[in-house]
Amino acid sequence: MTFTATNYVFNFEALILGCFTIVLCLMVQALVVMFVTLKCKPAIGRLVMKKKSILAQLVFFAGILTLLLSHLTQIYIWGQTLYFFDIINNLHQAMVFAGSTYTTVGFVTDPIGIQWQLLTVIMAATGLFCFGWSTAVMFILSQALFPSEN
Repeated sequence: MTFTATNYVFNFEALILGCFTIVLCLMVQALVVMFVTLKCKPAIGRLVMKKKSILAQLVFFAGILTLLLSHLTQIYIWGQTLYFFDIINNLHQAMVFAGSTYTTVGFVTDPIGIQWQLLTVIMAATGLFCFGWSTAVMFILSQALFPSEN
């Protein structure tokens, strides 16, 4: 197999667009993490101290749901980016591809031209990092929910 330079040239525009979008996604994640840790964690702690475990569980669930919505928002941002910059010219296909790549499941075929494929790596890195970040926050919330386990 031979590679031709015209097909496999590093695309600086893909790197810039990917970096801009990942920063936007990280800002969304940071805001949600800040909200969940500043609002849900203390509320869970107070409810546990008052022995209101059902309410504490509901706040825990609300925090996890909020983190999930953060990821769905980031998938939406990636899908809109792919569509807006005409990298994928079908909005549905852009959203499904963004979700498949962000979650690193990779269940759809790659509709992106070879010059933009660097975006798939950046998109997957965003998902891996942000899912890990959310997992850490869920662990923090769990510690507030089950203080005797610390």
